[in-house]
Amino acid sequence: MVITQGITQVLQSVIESKHKVVGIVDCAPINEPNKFIRAAGRFLTGIHYSFTSNPLSLKLFSRKLQIPYYYLRKGDSKGLEIWVRRVEPDLIVIYSMSHLLKENIFNIPLYGTINIHYSYLPEYRGPNPLFWEYYDYILDLGVTLHYVDKGEDTGDIICQERVIISSGEKLEETGQKLVSTGIKLLSEAMEALENGSVGIKQQPVDTPTPRARKIKPEEYNKLIKWEDWGVERVFHFLNGTPKYHSALLKKNSLCRLGFSIRVLDYENCNTFGYKVGNLYKDKSIYFFACKDGKIYVEIKPFLDNLFARIYPLIS
Repeated sequence: MVITQGITQVLQSVIESKHKVVGIVDCAPINEPNKFIRAAGRFLTGIHYSFTSNPLSLKLFSRKLQIPYYYLRKGDSKGLEIWVRRVEPDLIVIYSMSHLLKENIFNIPLYGTINIHYSYLPEYRGPNPLFWEYYDYILDLGVTLHYVDKGEDTGDIICQERVIISSGEKLEETGQKLVSTGIKLLSEAMEALENGSVGIKQQPVDTPTPRARKIKPEEYNKLIKWEDWGVERVFHFLNGTPKYHSALLKKNSLCRLGFSIRVLDYENCNTFGYKVGNLYKDKSIYFFACKDGKIYVEIKPFLDNLFARIYPLIS
């Protein structure tokens, strides 16, 4: 059984393996949208599916493959327990879950419950490891496959692997490296579990890093140390945190809401006369001023595809 959010590569890799998927649990986002938006999303994706036979939602995807589906909201532990006992999984795999799984669930399967975490545990325990790895300018990241216990990413480690990235590497490229590594580790672990040859390593109680917590958009600008960080480090952090770029525009009067930022490149140069952290426009070129250089960006109207906006909200 797989617990996830959306039609992920990890889910597809498990489905395509020799193992039978007996259930898919769609974990609701932390800030679940209202009923009207969810209904609109279901209507639009239903129309898309009827014309293309290409499901956009996990619910339609599960229905197409005839795999039992469950939509999990926070606090619905008892309902999920009844459903899980009905589908009788030998193993639960978690990839992208918005809250911690309760003991009455993760202890059900014969082989336990395992989670894919994007850090080299015990480093960066918590829901937002990639954000803080980019923030701390860490270039040797990691992927860990571990058992789920009562703690937050504290269970015994099955296997893990370092993933090296480059300075300034965009989140999309880093994410694909981590996904590929996670799929490989998961495949190896499932094979080892089946053969009874899996080895485990107990995690230390303490972690060398602070908890990888979620942040609020209004915190973003305050976290960037414009006065202290060099232009290369700021560029690296911006490339790893595109979700929060709109907060940069709210800080600057040069652009109003309704626009988005795309980070292009950076240049080491003299920025005397500019205020660090501010957005400037020189002719048709926009840039953020850093203490030792400029970060060039593209500013354009925020006109994302309607399906792209609604997709994360769909059950």
